[in-house]
Amino acid sequence: MTRLLLASLVTVAAALLYAPVQAASVHRYEVSVDPSLERVAVRACFDGNAPEALVAESDGARFYLESMRIGERLIEPAGDKVILGATGVNTCLDYQVKLQPSQTNVQAGGPETRRIGRNMLTSIGDWLWRPQEPGAAIELTFRLPSGVEVSAPWQRKTGSEGRPVFLAGATPYNWPGIVAFGHFTPRDIEVPGAVLHVAVLNAPEARQAQLEKWIENTARNVTLLYGRFPVASLQVVVAPTPRGRGPVPWAYVARGGGPAVHLFINMARPAEDFERDWSLTHEMSHLFLPYVVSRDAWLYEGIPTYLQNVLMARGGAISVEQAWQRMRSGFQSGERTAPELNLARANERVANGVYLRVYWAGAAMMLDADLRLREQTGGKQSLGGALEQLSYCCAAEARRWSAQEIIARLDELTGTSIFGDLVRAQFESNGYPDYEAVFKRAGIKVEGMQVEFDAAAPWAAERDALMRSSAVAPR
Repeated sequence: MTRLLLASLVTVAAALLYAPVQAASVHRYEVSVDPSLERVAVRACFDGNAPEALVAESDGARFYLESMRIGERLIEPAGDKVILGATGVNTCLDYQVKLQPSQTNVQAGGPETRRIGRNMLTSIGDWLWRPQEPGAAIELTFRLPSGVEVSAPWQRKTGSEGRPVFLAGATPYNWPGIVAFGHFTPRDIEVPGAVLHVAVLNAPEARQAQLEKWIENTARNVTLLYGRFPVASLQVVVAPTPRGRGPVPWAYVARGGGPAVHLFINMARPAEDFERDWSLTHEMSHLFLPYVVSRDAWLYEGIPTYLQNVLMARGGAISVEQAWQRMRSGFQSGERTAPELNLARANERVANGVYLRVYWAGAAMMLDADLRLREQTGGKQSLGGALEQLSYCCAAEARRWSAQEIIARLDELTGTSIFGDLVRAQFESNGYPDYEAVFKRAGIKVEGMQVEFDAAAPWAAERDALMRSSAVAPR
C-alpha cells in the first residue's frame, strides 16, 4: 500500500473520530456568555425525541447549575444526572450556570475553570449538560459579548449567519476538555497534516507572535516522526502562570471534544528558552497514541518522554549530542528515583512522587525497542513507522486503550514480537531497564556534557538514523 494511500486513510480515520456521528437527529445548543464571563445561559433544542436524561462530565456541575426548565416546568438534578421526564418532540430546554473559577494561584491539574485576566478558561464539564448516549450529535453556537472570542476543541464549520458552529458528539461525554472565552486573538496555524487553533491569553502582540512561532516550530518538529502531525486538528491554549520552574511549569493534553494541548507558561522567560524547552514537544507527542488508561503511565508518558529528545534533535532545536546527553541524564534520574521499586510497583505509585522512574523507564524501553526494530528489519521499520500504522488502524476508535492492547497492536503491525518481549521481560524483572547496555551497543559514550559516537558499534547505523533530520519528508 502506498504512503499516499495510507495518508488518505488516516485523514478519513481522523474525520470519523472528530466529525459528528451522522445520526438521524442533531441537537442544537446556543450558548450565551455574560459580559462578566462568569455566567452562561444555554438553550438546547432536541431534534425529534428528547433524551431521557442529561449528564455533565464534572462532579461539580450540579452545584453550578442555577436553574433549568422546559417551558415553565422546573427541573432539578437527580444526583449526577438531569432526568427530563415526559417531553414532546422537538423540545427546547433552557438552563443557566454560574461558573466557579479555581481560587488556587497555580494550575496543577487537568481541565478546570479558571480566570486568566480578562479571559475565562472553562472546564466543559462544568456547564455542558448533554445526552449520555455515545455519539449523540450536537451543534453548538456561541453568542458572545463584543470583543470576546471563543476557543474550543470541537470541529468547526461556518453557520448560516456567518458565526462558527462547533460540532460535538464524537468523543464520550466524560472525556474532559476546556473552552476559553475572552479578549484574545485566535490564530490558525497550518503544519503538514493539521491545523492548530491557537489562543494565547494575556500576552502583548509581540510576545504572542513569538509564542505562535515557537508553537509552529515545535509542531513542525513533531511532523518529523513520520511526515505529518498526528491529528488533523488541535486546540492550543496558552496562559500565563504566576510562578513555577522553567518556561512551561505546567502543561497537559485533553481529549474531550477533540485533541487539545493546554500550556501554562512563564511569560518573563526569553523566546530562546522556549525553543530549547522540551515541554511542548512532549505534550504534542502524546497525540501519537490514542487515549490510554491512567494506570498505564509507563507507556503514555514513556513514549513522549523518549520522542521529545528525538524530535527536537531531528528538527534542530537541540543538537544530536544534546539529545543523547538529555536522555542519559533522564535515565539516570529515573534509576535513582525509588530504586527499591520495580516498574510494576512504581507504576502503581506514579502519583506519589515516583513519576521520574516510571516515565524514564518507559522511555528507555522505547529506545531499546526502536533500535531493535530498525536492526531486525534492516532499517525498514521503526517506532515512528509503527505509530504511523497505529494511527491508520485505530485513530477512529473513541475509547480508552490499555498499554497491553497497544503493545500487542504494535507487534501485530510490525510483524515482530519486539515490543511484547521487551515489556514482558521488564515487568518480570526487579531492576531498571539496562540503558547502559543499549548505549554501549549503539556506540554512545557520555561523560558530562561530552558525547562520543563509535562508528564501529553494532547499532551505529540505527543510532545515526534515529535522529537524522532527513529521516522523513513532511507531506
